[in-house]
Amino acid sequence: MARVVVGMIGLGTVGSGVVKLLADHKTISLKKVAVRDKAKAREIVPDCELTEDARDVVNDPEIEVLIEVMGGENPALELISAAIDSGKHIVTANKEVLAKHGPALFKKAREKEVAIFVEASVAGGVPLISTIQKGLEANQIASVSGILNGTTNYILSSMEQKGMDFGDALAQAQALGFAEADPEADVEGYDVAYKLSILTALAFGKFVKPGDIYRKGITSITKVDLDHAAEFGYRIKLIGSARRSPEGGISVRVEPVLVPLSNPLSSLSGATNGIVVRGHAVGELMMVGPGAGQLPTASAVVGDVVNLATALRLQDFASYFHSDIGSDWQEVEDASSFVSPYYLRLEVEDHPGVIGRIGTVFGEHQVSILSIIQRGVASESASVVIVTHPVVTADFEKALAQLESEAFLKRVASRLSIFDGSSDTD
Repeated sequence: MARVVVGMIGLGTVGSGVVKLLADHKTISLKKVAVRDKAKAREIVPDCELTEDARDVVNDPEIEVLIEVMGGENPALELISAAIDSGKHIVTANKEVLAKHGPALFKKAREKEVAIFVEASVAGGVPLISTIQKGLEANQIASVSGILNGTTNYILSSMEQKGMDFGDALAQAQALGFAEADPEADVEGYDVAYKLSILTALAFGKFVKPGDIYRKGITSITKVDLDHAAEFGYRIKLIGSARRSPEGGISVRVEPVLVPLSNPLSSLSGATNGIVVRGHAVGELMMVGPGAGQLPTASAVVGDVVNLATALRLQDFASYFHSDIGSDWQEVEDASSFVSPYYLRLEVEDHPGVIGRIGTVFGEHQVSILSIIQRGVASESASVVIVTHPVVTADFEKALAQLESEAFLKRVASRLSIFDGSSDTD
């Protein structure tokens, strides 16, 4: 294998891991790394030139592959785009740039006859991207779903197993380095939405605009809901899912859901990621592993570089790595058409007839109740916990709207969909 020259933008946690893994590599030469501050004390100092001007890396004619691990939308987008224009291949972990600008970047890469590798952008050290791209080419993908954010999985696991409230679990995750000082991207589901956009492109051929993805975070989850979920035989997990409906549309959602204890995803705790891919030929395939961390993510980056280096000297090799991702955006089904069982917790006045009235309202809107219990009677108030059969979300919302007009209802304390694996195989 001939020597391949690479440059890198970013030398944070992942970038430092990349330097470690490339240190003794015989055929891949790291020539130049762009950093914000060359004088900063570092965990590891690469044996190559450091520059504070990222354009020095992009414009270096000897560099064939650009590794981008700086993160954020800008200036990463401009630098990646400029590198493609100059004929450089791209290896990136930047899920935000890919989710927001993937169609244009992949179109440009095809036009410039270069390749974009993105294994590190989703699920860290889990070889998910390459599995979908190459390992499952013979399959028509029905769905991709799972736990795609280690921070939120750690928080929910801590709340369930240690009895912590959300704020304390978040603080612990931040202290351990799982959560950022500003955790919004994780706890509000933006991180998973970016990753899901990428997975939708790989599974169904087009990126989804992150703003078109139904998204709900975990900040409203309470210990009460975790306890009720356990009572009904579930655990609450933040799940990202993209699936093809029986009518042929694509439904894409990020939300905390009740996962049955019988489903392997329910057993994943801590910062572990787990992804289930369903194909018409292979059936169900599940991949589990570290979703973040220095060396797992760096492993995915370096794996992409090695793949590139292996093929770089072959004639017209870039076309082999070009995906069939379209240059326009994927349209998604309206969230109101989503079909799912639901978990609902209501705070109501405790007097005769309340349960019967709830059943009547649900029946009027074609919502079938699987089970209903009353808990926590105190001061003439009670919690009513309901699990429904699968229902069209629009009908469920209409029933809730009517309930909110009833005098006995104090508030809708919680409403979550239930992970119904059987619906993914339709």
